[in-house]
Amino acid sequence: MNIKKNIYYYIPLALIVVFFLIKISYSVPEAPESSHSADSAKTALIPDSIVALSSGYVMVVDKKFQKIYVFQKSDHFSKVFEAPCSTGQNSGSKQIAGDKKTPNGVFFTTRILRNPGPPDVYGSMAFPLDYPTLADKRAGRDGSNIWIHGTTASLLPKQSQGCVVLRDNDLKRLAEFIFLNRTPVIISESINWVPQHQASPAKKDLENILTAWNKAFIEKDLRKMDSLYRQGTEIKGKRREELNEKIRNLDFINKHFVLEPRDISILQEGNNAVIIFDQIFSVAGNNTFQGFYNKLILEKVKDGWLIVDDVTSSDQALALAEHKQKEVKTPVVNIHKDIQSVIKKWATSWESGNVTAYRNCYTHDFKSREMDLDAWIAHKSNVRQKSKKIKISIDDLKISANGENATATFIQHYSSSVLKSKGKKTLNLKKTGHEWKIYREIMEP
Repeated sequence: MNIKKNIYYYIPLALIVVFFLIKISYSVPEAPESSHSADSAKTALIPDSIVALSSGYVMVVDKKFQKIYVFQKSDHFSKVFEAPCSTGQNSGSKQIAGDKKTPNGVFFTTRILRNPGPPDVYGSMAFPLDYPTLADKRAGRDGSNIWIHGTTASLLPKQSQGCVVLRDNDLKRLAEFIFLNRTPVIISESINWVPQHQASPAKKDLENILTAWNKAFIEKDLRKMDSLYRQGTEIKGKRREELNEKIRNLDFINKHFVLEPRDISILQEGNNAVIIFDQIFSVAGNNTFQGFYNKLILEKVKDGWLIVDDVTSSDQALALAEHKQKEVKTPVVNIHKDIQSVIKKWATSWESGNVTAYRNCYTHDFKSREMDLDAWIAHKSNVRQKSKKIKISIDDLKISANGENATATFIQHYSSSVLKSKGKKTLNLKKTGHEWKIYREIMEP
């Protein structure tokens, strides 16, 4: 009888212990949180896969903790987005079609698909990735249709067939940071967090590759450029003809201007890396530098890096920067005053209902909440018609500028006859001619 009583006493206790052991084994520590103070933000941790970031954003997926992050850099790195995600049902990097794994590496979104399928499966939109890359194909990895997409169903960890899945509302927020073929998407089995001021061990070697590539480009030495590529992956055929055409007039241009790569970002995931940059090659008649957007895809071979592919957007005829015979750098204080003027104009024109002045604060390629500029102005005009006595005040304005790009963050106090709110707003601006204009607008809840 005593034995029976002891058993009934210990069984519930044993179940409680087992429950807590299971809970502990499945609990995982969260990634380091970003502090809101300026000093601690500068010392916050970032993924070591972000070797360098000049402008724009970079997305990082952590498969272990099922999280997706977006980082931006001005004077320091900041985390501007974080959300749970779901990746492939099986761990490890994708190897073959149907293995239910999400690939690891550095990828880019290639297009946007609206309403790609049942909302509970795909949400309202999807962004296909450029998997498999040339490096993947060289390694024998295959498969296709790896997307970042939404879902209106409950989001469960590791439930996809290989895609990166977010709640649909989170995906709509994420879409504001995506520039097709330009915003890197780094997918890692597990993020290694490091102090943002700590230089990556690969940084110097990868920068040396870019320096050597640019030197060979300017000197029109294609043989030297070939030596930077892995054997069999050198620039050939039509691509080589296009490269020869670009370097034809470099001698004259190089005497008057410094033709260094601009807007450089370097990303690394394992033995693969990508260097993104703009390369100037001519000056147009309207006094703008002409260039192309370039990606160098590299593999680590033994102790060194070799280029295995490059992707050039040469058909865009990019106008990179307006120039003068004597370059005059605008003092930072003047840039800040110019941006403050834009923000003041933006706020006062919205308060007064001057739609023409308000629209003029934005670039033609403005995007926010899945709306282009025309849709945005129509939406705001509709809001304006329903609201009276609109008042906007701005606190804690912080401005950071990097070349032709700038970011302004502030606390917005908004009131009208129908709404009163307070929240953090981020305006991303870029130089258009002689003016700063807004190309992204993000309101945090």
